[in-house]
Amino acid sequence: MYLNFYAWDYKKKINRLKRLKIPFKKLYLRLMNLIEFFEENYPKIKVEGFDSKFLPHTLLKTHLDCNFSQRELLGHSFLGNDIYLLKIGCGSKKILVWSQMHGNESTGTKAMLDVFEFLKLGHKISQNLTEKLSLYFIPMLNPDGAERYMRRNSCGIDLNRDFVKEASVEIKLLKKAVYELRPDFLFNLHDQRTIFNVGGTPRPATLSLLAPSPDKSRSVTPERKQSMEVIAYIYNRLQSILPGHIARFSDEFYPTSTGDNFMLEGFANILFEAGHYPNDYERKHVRRFNALALLLAMEKIADDKESNAEVYVKIPENDKKSLDVLLRNVLLKSENAESLIDFGIYFEEKLNQESGQLEWFSKIEEIGDLSAYYGHLEIDMNGKEYCGHSSILPESGQLADFSVGDIHFDQGRFCNKMNSGASKTISH
Repeated sequence: MYLNFYAWDYKKKINRLKRLKIPFKKLYLRLMNLIEFFEENYPKIKVEGFDSKFLPHTLLKTHLDCNFSQRELLGHSFLGNDIYLLKIGCGSKKILVWSQMHGNESTGTKAMLDVFEFLKLGHKISQNLTEKLSLYFIPMLNPDGAERYMRRNSCGIDLNRDFVKEASVEIKLLKKAVYELRPDFLFNLHDQRTIFNVGGTPRPATLSLLAPSPDKSRSVTPERKQSMEVIAYIYNRLQSILPGHIARFSDEFYPTSTGDNFMLEGFANILFEAGHYPNDYERKHVRRFNALALLLAMEKIADDKESNAEVYVKIPENDKKSLDVLLRNVLLKSENAESLIDFGIYFEEKLNQESGQLEWFSKIEEIGDLSAYYGHLEIDMNGKEYCGHSSILPESGQLADFSVGDIHFDQGRFCNKMNSGASKTISH
């Protein structure tokens, strides 16, 4: 049970409520805060059938057809796929949330589906949100990219860099929704690669948050300050279950990006980046953290919870020092010389169009002195010799196809030969 994470003492409150002869289960539920209630109920609210990182538009549409028949058709993608707008709640404060403007970044969409189920629970915590907030959702802004598991839309446009030119029909639909609804807050849901770590630490950045800058000077406007306060609230509250894995995304100003320009126009907004968590390449745990972060942001806005924007600047920044596999002290030999070097391997996933399944490949990302890097799997090879299969010498950017001791890569497939002699393919 997830509540084992916590150490709150409810003894006095429980004894007081027991004297009122309230059944223990009801008593227990009354005392929970949002995090506790979410963790207790997550197995019940997690939407099944969405475990793969590949979340095509057809799968989402089937789910929405069965569960959200009352939804607005916002418009169509370049290839004619439906883009929907859903509303939950009737409060005076408005929040618009969108996901998968990059088609291969599905964690936010799955977290969004779990949030829908949480809001339907009927408990006072979920009711508080739906009574104080009007929540609007665009699940999957880039359905064409999602269907093909690619970042850009079907025209090859990065929607997150198309705010100014408006070359894509999808960004026009998003801006239309924002300008018509005039939300108090915007939430922009993305995934980030496994290369991101929490700055100065070996820990992966499981969740990175950003209050985008409205200009090159990174000015703190009233709307940006509001966004910082919400992020500070999320950061403080999540320390109990995700300590050391939350980072702040770079606030460099991008003149064509969505969040920066919405902030410039006076719309408070937050970028949510779902990242890596140990042994969670399908991001099943990350999905849970992402959903919880969204709900905490909603709670902060609904209840005007106290928060200090100064906490935001103290959150460690993202860094790009993580590798999926880091082999240290590998011996590379030629007829004339030898070198002791490190190898950094990065996993990439590609969609097999025939099977509809993701396939994982290992690529040599870095070679040399990688003392400043961290590996999600890190092995000291202690001078064992590199043996190339398809080529004698390694090359950055090529598929990993070599052996070092008991570590084997075969045409990009990572197979680890265990000490017992058994062969095991590493599950990504």
